[in-house]
Amino acid sequence: MATAAYVKGAERMLTRAEITPSGLKVRFADGKEGMAPLGELRLPARPVGVRLPNPHVVYLTLANRETIEVPWDFLRHYADADYERREREKGARGRRALGERLRRLRTAQGLSQAELAKRAGIARISVARIEAGHQSPRYETLEKLAKGLGVPMESLLLD
Repeated sequence: MATAAYVKGAERMLTRAEITPSGLKVRFADGKEGMAPLGELRLPARPVGVRLPNPHVVYLTLANRETIEVPWDFLRHYADADYERREREKGARGRRALGERLRRLRTAQGLSQAELAKRAGIARISVARIEAGHQSPRYETLEKLAKGLGVPMESLLLD
């Protein structure tokens, strides 16, 4: 019999939020807790109430009657020191995977980076940076690359 269980996505689910003199104290479903200092929330007025209507956002009611949404991902790094590093690593893996797909599609057609750049109407250095995983392309750039390769954009995004 298991002595512990993990709920997939628990790191995204807020279970408690409380306004304290020091800040907004939060707890996540995986047990991680933290304190977001009020100064870092950059609120236009003092918080006087808190609601947690769903596990992904905290609603703060301010003294001026304004309601501010604070999303789970902003609060997570106050409860988990490694969260930001893990998110950066995920982003880097995604950029590398996109770059590998782009290179594979380009070389399968026998194109150089310069030839693809010309067909797509973008700079060659952009193609090189995307292929190396150093740059995240904008949506418009992805459209241009797909058009330059003559493939649906899904081919760039999905294996």
